[in-house]
Amino acid sequence: MDDKTVQNDEVYEYAFEEVPQKKRKGLISLIVVLTGYPLTLLNFVYGGQVGVGLSLSKAILVLLVGNAFLLTVVILTGIIAFKTGLSTAFLSKRAFGKSGSHIFSLLLAGSAVTFVAMNGDIFARMIKSTFASWPIPVSVTAVIVILVWVISAMNGYKGLFVISSLGVPAAFFFCMYGVYAAGVSTNWFEGVTSYVPENPMTFSAATAAIVGSFIFGSTITPDVLRYAKSKLHVVITGFIAFFIGCFCLQLAGAFVAISTGEGDFTIAMASLGLGLVAFIAAIFAVWTTQDNNIYGASLAIQNIIKDTTYYGKIKHSHIASTVAILAAILAFGGIYTHVLPIIQFLSLLVPPVPAIIIAEEFFVKNSKSNILANKSAILSWFFGGLASYICLKANFFVPPIIGILTAGILYILFEKIKNKKIIKGESKDKAIG
Repeated sequence: MDDKTVQNDEVYEYAFEEVPQKKRKGLISLIVVLTGYPLTLLNFVYGGQVGVGLSLSKAILVLLVGNAFLLTVVILTGIIAFKTGLSTAFLSKRAFGKSGSHIFSLLLAGSAVTFVAMNGDIFARMIKSTFASWPIPVSVTAVIVILVWVISAMNGYKGLFVISSLGVPAAFFFCMYGVYAAGVSTNWFEGVTSYVPENPMTFSAATAAIVGSFIFGSTITPDVLRYAKSKLHVVITGFIAFFIGCFCLQLAGAFVAISTGEGDFTIAMASLGLGLVAFIAAIFAVWTTQDNNIYGASLAIQNIIKDTTYYGKIKHSHIASTVAILAAILAFGGIYTHVLPIIQFLSLLVPPVPAIIIAEEFFVKNSKSNILANKSAILSWFFGGLASYICLKANFFVPPIIGILTAGILYILFEKIKNKKIIKGESKDKAIG
């Protein structure tokens, strides 16, 4: 099978080359699909945790700062995806080289599998707690829900659009109804504006929680935004998706948590007699997020397959199924009880990568797609992760932001130093000649 056949065949979800112009999507389609990704109940939970840990004014500031940073990553990487038509994993080749991008692709796929498994476990526990007579064990229920989520991911962008078209309005409606009901039950959030936390969070820790909670999601948004028809569509889509899916849900979570004294949205809703509302919202919110994770993992794995004898021989639907099966196995094994150190590890390693991709495209402008590995990118990635780790341990500023800035700046410096050495070497050769 030749490159032309593979790149133009939708069964591979345009994983290997740019999305053809005639296959690009309209603005409404992009907004629907991308809004479904951050529209998750975890944003209610994180908003609630920040809400009970800070005064309302400080909580709003944290949400604005954290989401502005996430949105910046989304828009910058989205513009690159629009220009190239490439997925996140294939964009990484332009900075890391072929083998270097394989490492990142494995990290992306592993992260996605972990998040899908974790959410499968969490959602299964939610089913069990909502319906006391539920007869199926949590481990088996987790497997079932993950195998349901994969259906839309197997059908590529079309599948994501169908589920998001149904899920985004439904999830948003039920979430907002829950907030409205909470407002009625608490005399319209009485005391929220004057709330003083007993155990206050630091601004650094709160912002790190908001950024860290969805930096992985921000990193793989190029998988959707490569279908954009213009830069303006990228900006509008990113803003609407993250304003609704992140900021609005987090702010609602903060209001509910402060007024009820409970940082977990689902528990807060249950305490107000609205457990069923929270459950219905969760069905759609979790599905529209996890099918995106499975979709992104499939594209990342195709990046690795591209340089093997299996290139063009494994369909997108088959890889998506494999990703879901791996996640189901982890969920069945109870990954929920071991997930915190994994999430912390990923939150240190993932953020520096989009910074390196952005630095390459906007400042260095010398694609490394045809080389094996770019040492500048790998070293920048390592030091970016190390900087994040040090800041996390020292509780200094926002670790993911420090990691991103460190990686991006170092990559530009390393590339400039490398280029100067090359130019000096060529000058010496000419002088000798």
